[in-house]
Amino acid sequence: MPTPRIVLLTGGRQIGKTTTLSEAVKRLQDAGVKVAGLLTQRTGPHDLAVIELYTGARYSLTDPYRDIPGAPTPNFVMNEAAFARSTAALATSFPTQVFVLDEIGPLELRHHRGWVSVLDLLKRESYAVAFIVVRPELLGDAVVELPDAEYTVIRVDVDSRQGLGSYLFDAATARLSDASMASPGCGR
Repeated sequence: MPTPRIVLLTGGRQIGKTTTLSEAVKRLQDAGVKVAGLLTQRTGPHDLAVIELYTGARYSLTDPYRDIPGAPTPNFVMNEAAFARSTAALATSFPTQVFVLDEIGPLELRHHRGWVSVLDLLKRESYAVAFIVVRPELLGDAVVELPDAEYTVIRVDVDSRQGLGSYLFDAATARLSDASMASPGCGR
């Protein structure tokens, strides 16, 4: 089986990373590709929701905002029960054809909390391609923590985001095609 491909999507806040991933996910699902993982959506200035891609379940990831000095996520108060639920969903995301995580951030990479279990799950290589959102300032941390694999880094900005969902769809389907040719019966 070929080495899984990990695509790291990076770029400024609210530039379109989630929108791009959502477009690619919808196209992949419409094409019958098994997609699993988590997408987050900003629902307010200090509010996030999470979507479990395989089940479609959507729920709040944050509690009402309050300033907590020294918090690992200074703009959000994370809901521990929602993190436990979404972490369990991550564990059942594999095996899959396409894995998505929006996002791996300071909570995981610097504080070893949140969705940190994904680092070990990705090392098991039970996926053909993974799309992972990571902040530009954490890109080096992500590369060190994620499994040795074939990486592509895509910077999302105003100019590059047009057509990027289609590019991700094409990259995933090409990778799936390569994986199925290399190992008959593998991939679905």
